Amino acid sequence: MAAGLWVYVQVKLLKRPVVNLPGYSNPVYYRPGTADLTTFREIFLREAYRLELPASIQPKVIIDAGANIGFTSLFFANLYPGATILSLEPEQGNFELLQKNVGSHANIKAIRTALWYENGAIEIADRGFGLRGFMVEQRAGAHSTIPAITLQSLLQQHAITSVDILKIDIEGSEKEVFSGDTSWLAITKCLVIELHDRMKPGCSGAVFKALGRHQFSKTIKGENLVFINNQQAINS
Repeated sequence: MAAGLWVYVQVKLLKRPVVNLPGYSNPVYYRPGTADLTTFREIFLREAYRLELPASIQPKVIIDAGANIGFTSLFFANLYPGATILSLEPEQGNFELLQKNVGSHANIKAIRTALWYENGAIEIADRGFGLRGFMVEQRAGAHSTIPAITLQSLLQQHAITSVDILKIDIEGSEKEVFSGDTSWLAITKCLVIELHDRMKPGCSGAVFKALGRHQFSKTIKGENLVFINNQQAINS
């Protein structure tokens, strides 16, 4: 109780841009007065990513797609210290703070890239959803500079043959990602995803169509849907 009160004092009253969290060895950085505070509350106080995993899933490989400034990656690193975590974030301002937050963690690799349905480059689109609502898109004739990568290519680059937790919060790009090659679902044990039909209609349809080709069970955790690959759980 006292620890939680101290965290509240730091973020709400003192409005410090850095917070010391009980149980975390390094300070956590954020931007006071922004949506970072909402994200902070969801992840560290409400523990939106504390998952009820089958005993057969002992996380060793975690992918955080749409890592924002790194709160979820830090939470996973603290919960699963033996896991390797790839943190993907395309927006420059978010990525710089992500690097600052995870830089002291040897098991977290920050990558400035967007998860997409093909390899290439994209552009950031600010549709007014705030710091945690940047979208990506392809624009005809635009000189795109932000790298985009498919999940299959990401796995190949890092020699990953099994994903224990795949967290996806990519502000509507799930529509494109799940409409493309989703062969990686077969080696994904747990998928945690937030759908964004309010930002881009058709997201849910694409995701459920792809998942329908596999044996996943579904639960709800806050704003996220949690899918467990039943076939992977059996074979683990």
